[in-house]
Amino acid sequence: MPSCRDAVRLGRAEAGIAWTREGMRLLGRVFRGLVVVLLGLAWAAVGVVGRAEPVPAQQESAVVALPEPTGSETVGVVDLHLVDASRRDPYVPARARELMVSIWYPAVDSGAVPLRPWVSERMWGAYADGLAESGLPAAGALTLGASHGRVDAVAAGAAGRRAIVLFSPGMGMPRETSTAQAEDLASHGFVVVTMSHTYESMATEFPGGRIEKSVLPQGAGADEVNAQLGRAIQTRVADTRFVLDRLTDIGAGVDPDVDGHPLPANLAGVLDLSRIAMFGHSLGGATAAQVMHDDRRVAGGVDLDGTLLGSVLTDGLDRPFVLIGSSVHGRAQDPSWQQFWANDRGPKMEFRLDGSQHLSFCDDQLIVPALAAAGIVPGDFAPKVVGTIAPQDSLDVQRGYLRTFFDTIFGRFDGLTEDLATIPLHPQMAPIP
Repeated sequence: MPSCRDAVRLGRAEAGIAWTREGMRLLGRVFRGLVVVLLGLAWAAVGVVGRAEPVPAQQESAVVALPEPTGSETVGVVDLHLVDASRRDPYVPARARELMVSIWYPAVDSGAVPLRPWVSERMWGAYADGLAESGLPAAGALTLGASHGRVDAVAAGAAGRRAIVLFSPGMGMPRETSTAQAEDLASHGFVVVTMSHTYESMATEFPGGRIEKSVLPQGAGADEVNAQLGRAIQTRVADTRFVLDRLTDIGAGVDPDVDGHPLPANLAGVLDLSRIAMFGHSLGGATAAQVMHDDRRVAGGVDLDGTLLGSVLTDGLDRPFVLIGSSVHGRAQDPSWQQFWANDRGPKMEFRLDGSQHLSFCDDQLIVPALAAAGIVPGDFAPKVVGTIAPQDSLDVQRGYLRTFFDTIFGRFDGLTEDLATIPLHPQMAPIP
C-alpha cells in the first residue's frame, strides 16, 4: 500500500468538488488538520502496541488486544446505568426505558486503577451465542484483552473543559464494538459517550451481570425490517437526547446513575456542554444525523457507512456532517445519501474507504480476522465482512479522520494557513465529489 508520502495531492480544480463557499472553508480546515494529525503516520506499516501476533490458520485459539490509543492522555471510563422513568420501553412496554452508557474521558495517570474489560465474559458469551445462531462455530476459544480505560479514574481537569462526542453503534450491536475509536478520541482530550440501545442490541449488560438480549425477531421480511428500522431510529434518537439531558445533570453535579454508582472525581468539571458532536456506525450513523436534525445541541456529525432514515432526508442539516462509506457503499449506490445530499444546507463531505466492507467501521475489523486465523470462522468470511484493507490501517485512518473532523468543528485548526492544494490525503480514503 502506498505511504502517506505517495498520496495524491489534491487541489480545488483537481478535486472537482461542488462545495459552497462555507463548505470549502470547512473542507480546507479539515484537510489542513489532517496534515497535523496524519502526516507522521507510516500508513503502510503501522505497528499495534500490545497486539498479539496473528494465530496460524486452523489453530483453535486466539488472543486479540486493542491497539494502543494514539493520544498522550490517560483514558478513564465509567459505566452508568440510566433509567428514563418518563418513557415506556418500546420493545418491552411493561418497563421504563433502561440504558447503559460508558463515558470515556481524559484521566489522571494512575497505573493502580484497574482496566475496564474490552468485552466482559458475559457479553462475550452472548457474542458467541450470536455466532452459533448464525451457523458459525462458537467463539469461546478467542480471548479479548482489556481496554485501555481506567475504571472510575479521576478526570484530568488541568486542561479545562473538554468537547463531548456521542456515539451510537450499528443495529443489533452493543457499544463495546467501537471501543477502539472511543478510547482513542479520549486519549486526545475528548469526552466520548457510547450508548447501548437495550433490546435492539444483541445484548446489554447491566450491573450485577444481568444480560438483556435483543427481542427483535430473526428472519424478518422486508416490511418487518422496515418497521424495525423506523422504530429503532425513533428510539435511538430519544435515547440520545435523554443521555444529553443526563450529561447536563452531571455538569450540574447530579449523579444520574440509578444504582448510586459514584461519578469519577472531577468528571463534572471537564464536560463542555457547549461543544457536542456525534458519530455512529451503520444505523448509529443515521441516528447521529437525525439527532442533529432534532437537537441543536449537537454541532456536527459523522455517519460511518450507514443508510440514512427519518426527516433529515427531506430537511437536511445546517451544520457540518460527513459521510464515510465502504468500498461498495456511497452516494452512487444509496438513494438515502443522494436525497440527504440534495437537501442538506450545511457543510458536507463524503469519503470512500477503499478495501473496506460494512464491518470495517467497528471493532469487528480486529476480531473477525483473528477468528478466521484461528479457524473459528471460515477463511473467506473475513474479507466478506471487513474487507481487504489491513485492520490496523483501517482503524488508524478512521481514528485520524474522526479526530480531525471533531477538532475542526471545535476550532482547533482555524489558525492554520497551508494551501489546500498542498494537503496530502491518505491514499485509501478517497474524497467523493
